[in-house]
Amino acid sequence: MTKTIAVDFDGVIHTYERGWHDGSIYGEFMPGAVSGLSQLMSKYAVFILSTRKPRQIAHWIEDKTGHSIECTTWVPRSGFWNTQGVLLVTRRKLPAFAYLDDRGLRHVSWGQSLLSLAELERKLP
Repeated sequence: MTKTIAVDFDGVIHTYERGWHDGSIYGEFMPGAVSGLSQLMSKYAVFILSTRKPRQIAHWIEDKTGHSIECTTWVPRSGFWNTQGVLLVTRRKLPAFAYLDDRGLRHVSWGQSLLSLAELERKLP
């Protein structure tokens, strides 16, 4: 069974240097974000959880990565995201193995976060 990882957008994927501002996405990727997302997506089902407009985030990611990361905003009726290789963007808090958030489980760098997830996974059955 595929494990699901939820990832916050602002401050983890997007630089967020001006805060919410006017709701537009103005910044760049955080260092290591594209590589980190790609690594996560190869092993887990990954979704982005944000209060921003999901389609706006999905288009920003696809445009900025030259469509190397495929995004969707369609949430399955089951309410579970189990699809590896496609990044779901949603405002809905879905079940997940772990949540990566700069204001929750402290996100310092992608390398640190990937190591923390790997350590947590080793401890679970």
